[in-house]
Amino acid sequence: MQIDSTFSVVAPIDRVWDTLMDFERVAGCLPGAKILNKLSDDAYQVGMTVKLGPVTMQYRGLLNVLERDPAGHRAVLGGKAQETRGQGTAEATVTLELAADGAATRGSVSADLALSGKAAAMGKGVIGSVTEQMMSLFAGNLQAMLAEEAPPAPGGVPEPEAVPEPVPASAAIPARVPAAGTTTTTAPAAGPAAPRPPAEHAAPAGSLDALSLAKGIAADQLSSPAKVLGIVAVVAVIAYWAGRRSAFRLLRLCGRL
Repeated sequence: MQIDSTFSVVAPIDRVWDTLMDFERVAGCLPGAKILNKLSDDAYQVGMTVKLGPVTMQYRGLLNVLERDPAGHRAVLGGKAQETRGQGTAEATVTLELAADGAATRGSVSADLALSGKAAAMGKGVIGSVTEQMMSLFAGNLQAMLAEEAPPAPGGVPEPEAVPEPVPASAAIPARVPAAGTTTTTAPAAGPAAPRPPAEHAAPAGSLDALSLAKGIAADQLSSPAKVLGIVAVVAVIAYWAGRRSAFRLLRLCGRL
């Protein structure tokens, strides 16, 4: 009985070939198949569960790699198995070939199958239909395996560009550089205007308010002791002359009386 089938996966042909030749890993992609024991690089003990309509059969046997052509992506496999419960047998020679198809890889499987027992009674139509279903599941599982093992894209994902933090308005104004040999003082930040003190009673016209004079200039001059002494002397002289003028006026008034 000749059974032919095809499958296609999106992956480079060399990756597909290497994966298919790793029988211990790829066996899980075929529903019901498993590697029981590895005897050598080209010989494996296998188990297979097949459901044909209402009948489920379990096989156990050997799989051998008869030919392997990595350059041509072609391999020939031979297998022979027997039912674990029953007298049926299955023997097949399978030829696997891969061909690149753009970004995908197309595989073709040709099997020369000989069956005995209950499986042989099912006929080629049932066996062919089951084979197509199994190959469709195999291709889907193989595609998922290849996608998980795909290498990362060159360069990876670009990192987002760093967004500079906004510069405060106060930092945007450069500080003044003081001239050589001078010192600078930092003016305090502007705040709400301080309340003005209540106005003092105005002095009588023509009089000298020595205390008001001292208050007016003290704030700017008290930092220098020499200036303080000078201020005191000026105030004393002014007071002296003011006193003499008051006494002279008093004597003139008395002479008139």
